[in-house]
Amino acid sequence: MKKFFMVAALAATSLVAAQAQEEFKPKAGDVTTDFSLFANGLFNTPLSLHNGGNVPAGASFSGEAGDFKLNPVGVLKGRYFFQDDLALRLSLGLAMPSVKQTTNNTNDSQEQKYRTSTLFVGLGIEKHFAGTNRLSPYVGAELHLGSYSTNYELHHTATAGNVTTKTDKEVKTAPGFVFGGGLFLGADYYIAPKVFLGLEAGLNIDSRSLGKTTDITTTNQTINGVAQPTTTADNSGKTKYSGASLSTDLQVGFKIGFVF
Repeated sequence: MKKFFMVAALAATSLVAAQAQEEFKPKAGDVTTDFSLFANGLFNTPLSLHNGGNVPAGASFSGEAGDFKLNPVGVLKGRYFFQDDLALRLSLGLAMPSVKQTTNNTNDSQEQKYRTSTLFVGLGIEKHFAGTNRLSPYVGAELHLGSYSTNYELHHTATAGNVTTKTDKEVKTAPGFVFGGGLFLGADYYIAPKVFLGLEAGLNIDSRSLGKTTDITTTNQTINGVAQPTTTADNSGKTKYSGASLSTDLQVGFKIGFVF
């Protein structure tokens, strides 16, 4: 019996030692990637390129389409550890939501289309500290750039007696561009070998510019089956804008990541 207890104690000691030596955090040569745990994403881009994603002036969507908004752009990150405590990171965010609404009434039909495109790319470096066997705190810096654009189309055909009028309208709202960089700090906690949860917060300095708006309306009219001259109205903007800003973007939430 005494021998049995000695063997059991030795086995338990070996198991504890093996668990203590188990590697949780990445080493040089490892690659990690992380994803949001929630729909809106963690680490939405620090780029405020638009005002809530509202449809442009002139759009008359109703119902669900009238409530159409852009969701924040969640960012997917990848990291390459070229040393145990140093990692290069690449961030990428992309969103291209769209909505279409068609209305058909007697002698009157209309189609509206609205689509946007948001792109974010960031390149940075992280310095990781010892922390604990499972906790990896870090600080870092990142350069980033991004762009945002929207496009709205209206196609309307109306017939009144012997007159048919077709109106085509296209609006490209002023495209936005951002270039800048930021400092950040965060921490990853490894809930299992090579699986982690994390948080991050940062401070960004950005240079922003806004291009010109394009707004063109083309009207074609037919009277008694005879096509009339085409008319075009150009209400495009004439002004570009640029500026710089210092923003505190607290990118706080939960993420889950994996080590490869």
